[in-house]
Amino acid sequence: MKKLFCLMLAAAMLLGLLAGCGNNTPNDAGNGTEEDGVITIEYWNSAEGAMATSTEYLVKQFNDTVGKEKGIVVNSVFQGGDVMEKLKTLAQANDYGNFPDVGQIYSAGIPTLVTMDPLYTISEVYDSGEFDISVQQEDIIENFLRTYQYEGELIGMPLNASSMLMYYNKDAVREAGLDPDAPPTTIAELAEWTDKLTVRNSDGSIARYGLNIQMDRYELVNFLSGVSDTGCNYIGDNGGGRDGMMTKLTIGEDGSLMTFLDEWEKVIATGGYKAVNDDERGEFANGLSAINFQSSSQLATMFENAEGKFELGVAPLPACSDAYNAGAAVGGGSLCMFDLGDEARLQAAWEFIQFMVSADSQMYLFENNGYLPVCAAAYDSDAYAAYIEERPEAAVAVEQLNNSDVGMQEPFDLINWELNTLSKENFIAWTNGEISKQECHDNIVDGFNAKLTEYIRANG
Repeated sequence: MKKLFCLMLAAAMLLGLLAGCGNNTPNDAGNGTEEDGVITIEYWNSAEGAMATSTEYLVKQFNDTVGKEKGIVVNSVFQGGDVMEKLKTLAQANDYGNFPDVGQIYSAGIPTLVTMDPLYTISEVYDSGEFDISVQQEDIIENFLRTYQYEGELIGMPLNASSMLMYYNKDAVREAGLDPDAPPTTIAELAEWTDKLTVRNSDGSIARYGLNIQMDRYELVNFLSGVSDTGCNYIGDNGGGRDGMMTKLTIGEDGSLMTFLDEWEKVIATGGYKAVNDDERGEFANGLSAINFQSSSQLATMFENAEGKFELGVAPLPACSDAYNAGAAVGGGSLCMFDLGDEARLQAAWEFIQFMVSADSQMYLFENNGYLPVCAAAYDSDAYAAYIEERPEAAVAVEQLNNSDVGMQEPFDLINWELNTLSKENFIAWTNGEISKQECHDNIVDGFNAKLTEYIRANG
């Protein structure tokens, strides 16, 4: 599979070989060690804020329990906002010896990851018959498995799963004469709420926006995920890149993007929609906007920010229209393994991964960070029932997941940063009246497809 999909890094890795600047074998010092019967492995992660606190807690729990019993110590290393950036740098220098044993990888990194020789997929773990299995593949929720599959192979184990939610100021909703317990279910209804929740000063300037959301790639993909006659929009060809390399966006030719733009035009027409993210969460918390869309992983933070100011409402994403299904794409990250030539470290890495996706660990992430448990057992636990009773809003993301087609996923779009920029810049320009709706559509579709074609030609 890796050879078939060797899209990135090939040229750079060849240069590294010719220049002798890398090493295919682990360094003597290495990132992991084995001394006095204790195996030390490295876990590279991108955890920040509350997730960083949770990560360190869970790593310590592993070291104090399973690790202590089996002679394993995990060393957690923060590697910035995206572990893949560090891995790409090492791979381009052919320096596989300095890879970690386990890495936290977002779904957008999978197309690059499968080209890297040290990768040891989760499917390989299950197929080898050489590992102690306490977490079966069927124990993991199907939607989350699909997020990290490529050509039918499970590349990484889902770790911290999330979905996008609508957060709204219930006090403002009541003041506007709207029902806080009946949030919008379509974009047209969202436009009505945006209009009624907008507050203007005497000079006509905006005192409070009805809605503030910057339409980046993440937001656009989520809103488009259900805009399809089949119930699921893959965004790109080859199942959005999961059945084979994605070579183009399909949201232009299938009409789904224009269908969404037709509806979103109603939101823009209210004049109460802010399309720029200056500080979305902060402005929402301070009453400068009444509706905001954020990940379910922000649930605890959103409640903390609203405490003492207003009652917070949480709702699933509205559907594009009554003609389409509502739903959301899976966000978050996975745990991926790397074979550095040491069987003991590979086995230790698997033990750590199983601990991190256990019901107890997943409930900890759910309660403290809003990440949805990836294992089915967590939902049957007393801890889950108790937490939902205490924080019923946490069930909204779970119900949204249950209503989402398994194919509703962020695409493996290779140059996701380009789609992010094109979406953001063109939605802002359209909202500001600088370009037309058609130009917004064409700039996104044609602009991205041209860049993707160029990228494939240069790296394929």
